[in-house]
Amino acid sequence: MKIDRTLWLIPIMLMLLFAGNASAASMFDAGDTVIIDDIVEDDVYLAGGTLIVSGTVLGDVVATGGTVQIDGNISGDLIVASGDVTITGSIGDDIRVACGNFELSGNVGDDLLVTAGTVSTTGESTVGGDATIRSGDADLAGNFGGLLDASAGDLMFSGNVEGDAILDANDLTIGPDSSIKGDLEYSSSNELSIPAGIVGEEIKSERIAQSGDDFDGDGVLKVISFIGKIAYYLFLFGLGVILILVFPEKTEEIVKDIQEETFKNIAVGLLLLIGVIIGSAILMITIIGIPIALLLLLLLLIVLMFAKVYTAMWLGEITFRKAGFEYNQWTVLAAGLFLLLVLTELPFVGGLISLLATLVAMGSMYFALKY
Repeated sequence: MKIDRTLWLIPIMLMLLFAGNASAASMFDAGDTVIIDDIVEDDVYLAGGTLIVSGTVLGDVVATGGTVQIDGNISGDLIVASGDVTITGSIGDDIRVACGNFELSGNVGDDLLVTAGTVSTTGESTVGGDATIRSGDADLAGNFGGLLDASAGDLMFSGNVEGDAILDANDLTIGPDSSIKGDLEYSSSNELSIPAGIVGEEIKSERIAQSGDDFDGDGVLKVISFIGKIAYYLFLFGLGVILILVFPEKTEEIVKDIQEETFKNIAVGLLLLIGVIIGSAILMITIIGIPIALLLLLLLLIVLMFAKVYTAMWLGEITFRKAGFEYNQWTVLAAGLFLLLVLTELPFVGGLISLLATLVAMGSMYFALKY
């Protein structure tokens, strides 16, 4: 199984997420449970534990949460980062999803782009354009109007494809009622017997060498790492929502100060970081000081999380401003976090970028609290 193909989907998907022009008048809603059950004539941004769209949205929907359920109609794109995603309604344009479990039994007007632990498309589902799917396990039925490109550990295909199909799996099964009007290119560790008439054009196959057992340790670690990155992004986004809602003025002040006193903030942030670490180490020497040292380290961890959020907002704001896009605090937060996490993953310089991003916000937070 070519599990590496999953990884390049992450930046592509999230870059597409924020490539559009986000309107400042867009609707934002956040909470433990958020339900949209009426007509909304605008783009919608949702964050929370359970997010349900059962009404009609005449625009795009961007959602991040534990569970996302779409029973209604969305005229534009649907963009989701979540634990579980279920779609029974109709999406007018594209779907871009990163989640744990994805289930589609509704309609997609154009392209489908999914990275998930498990993917299921039922026989009632339709995808008007191309479908790109990366998952651990996938059960694909329904109708695909363009190219179907799917890669999974275990892949069951029993749908209909109007174009070509590229199927890559350790264990691949093609159902007898399937239909592929174009070419079929597949790779699998198991031998396939494809009945005549299922594939309309040419069949190309590649046999994957399989070891004594089916466990792909490297692949599992990569999937776990990918899910961990999504969870970390969601955590920081949720933290950012709390900071914006609870401390709106301080948040704006800190982000603004990062832009105006960048180098000064980095220097002060470095002094604070060194001071807390040295102070905690000294306290650890004495038994009576251990609880205080642990409390200091816990507070430091919280501050480091806050710092990443503030720096991300600064990065998102300057990115939108340079690009000439309209923006609001929610799109700034979401885009900035993504850009920051991508930059900190760069080889050789990622660690330095992460350190500087943390220090500059720590310094800005210090001056905001001091004055």
